Amino acid sequence: MAGRPSDAEVIEEVEAHARRRGVAGGPTGPGAEAPVWQVLLDFRIVRSIETRGERAMREPGSRDDIAKRPTYTAIGSHPVPAPTDPEEAGARLLVREGSLTEEQCADCHGGTNKCEACRGRGTRDCVRFVDCPLCEGGPDACWECEGTGRSRSRRPPHLRAGASAADRAARVRCARCRVPDVACPKCRGRRQLDCPACHKSGQVECAACSGGKRVTHQECRGTGRFTVWTEGWIHHNPHRARERRLGRLDLRRPTGNLGRWHETVLRRTTDKLPADLDESDEALLTPLLTPRKNEVARRATLRLLPLAHVRVHADPHRDYFAFPTHTGIKVITRPTTERFRHFAAIATASALLVALVAVLAVTSLR
Repeated sequence: MAGRPSDAEVIEEVEAHARRRGVAGGPTGPGAEAPVWQVLLDFRIVRSIETRGERAMREPGSRDDIAKRPTYTAIGSHPVPAPTDPEEAGARLLVREGSLTEEQCADCHGGTNKCEACRGRGTRDCVRFVDCPLCEGGPDACWECEGTGRSRSRRPPHLRAGASAADRAARVRCARCRVPDVACPKCRGRRQLDCPACHKSGQVECAACSGGKRVTHQECRGTGRFTVWTEGWIHHNPHRARERRLGRLDLRRPTGNLGRWHETVLRRTTDKLPADLDESDEALLTPLLTPRKNEVARRATLRLLPLAHVRVHADPHRDYFAFPTHTGIKVITRPTTERFRHFAAIATASALLVALVAVLAVTSLR
């Protein structure tokens, strides 16, 4: 791969880095082994996939905006430019040539129908009288005649059972039996009041049509007509795929920030992968570049970083990694896998020991 430093350059930088870390070696240096090269890889591809179709449309009223849309004769062959950016989703709406027309609504008369709630009268029947809300239209409407106009108790009002002085003070003359201080102050002994909705007329305005006798036809939204056409649609939607090989997790951040990644962008289905790509990487990525059905645009971005793994004899518990940067060769160190597992085992054993001591301490206190 172009830009990869030589093994000798890598060994020189690794040994210089080891000496700066204070690693002592033999007379010839810390003793770096020959580097083992690997390639970190980050591949992403986004395709714009096109779908087309038709559907019958029927909308209320006159749709002047529909006539302004582009027309087509065959949706499958209608030419549409591919999106400049395959990441962007888009949709085009078209009208099939000769399909746009208007038709009258068959279920109404000029956009309205006779009100079914009042049967076209504009009013609805209503009770003329309602029970008094104070005495509830019961016998308590009058202590003397119970709202009938004829005396039933045959006793003076002040002897009525349960009639306190405050009750008698709130009472008025009965409009039926004419006895004073015995009737409900609201209905005056009549038990009923004039209906507040119709004012005793027996008719109220229809709430459904507001007295107009006709209501708007909701299906055509009161227009009395429909706009009818065949709509063609063309959608562009992004589809993404990705392949990554970034090595050890503890390497990703520094190499991603400091490494000199080699980037290649492929925009056409005929574009080829870099000629110096490793055969294994080419075999991995080639299937991802196979054109998909209805693919109209793409952008594939391939980023590669050659990375050398070096072991230093005088520092057996560290792995050295070297990779090219914009200023030369960068070297970083990480604990070896064996060392990492060793410390992980110690940490696990320590945690188990602490837990065991805690259990024994609790047991001894019981």
